[in-house]
Order: sequence, then C-alpha cells, then structure tokens
Amino acid sequence: MPSVPIPGDRRSRRITTKQRASLVFNLRGVQKMFPCLIVDKSQAGFRLKGNFRLRRGQLVELVLDDPMDSMRCEVIWTGKAGSEVMEVGLQTVGK
Repeated sequence: MPSVPIPGDRRSRRITTKQRASLVFNLRGVQKMFPCLIVDKSQAGFRLKGNFRLRRGQLVELVLDDPMDSMRCEVIWTGKAGSEVMEVGLQTVGK
C-alpha cells in the first residue's frame, strides 16, 4: 500500500486505503449507522468520506469489516460544508 510522507506536524505515517466501514453516531437522540469509505489511516486515526454531517469534537464509533472490530473516535476536522460527500478526520480515543 502506498503511504504519504509524514509532514512536520504529523506524528505517524498515513497509509492510503479504500476500505468500506460504517460510522455510528447520535442523530437527533437516536443511534444511526452510515456507510463510509476509509481513505487513509494511521496509528492515531482515519480520514473518511461519506454522506453524513458531523461536527468537530463529536464522538463516533467506527465499525470495520467485523462488527466486533469497532473503535471510538473523535471528529478532529470536517471538510467543506455543503459538499455532497463529506470528508472528515477522526482520532481514536480510549474505550
């Protein structure tokens, strides 16, 4: 897999991928699951694309291929508002 060079402020190397996953988060008081695509990943987090709206600081659950293989993450950044497909950066947090 190709990897992206580490910029000066980045702590770990990003690995480019096209892995399908799901994102679970609270939407109007109800837990909802949305499909997404993991664009790249590192030891500390993920960059995703999908049709959802998230805000910086929001906690989400990222579910990989195996539903038992999930991790809690915090939204660190979001792409441009109004984009048809949202891009977000997630940082893993403790269980």
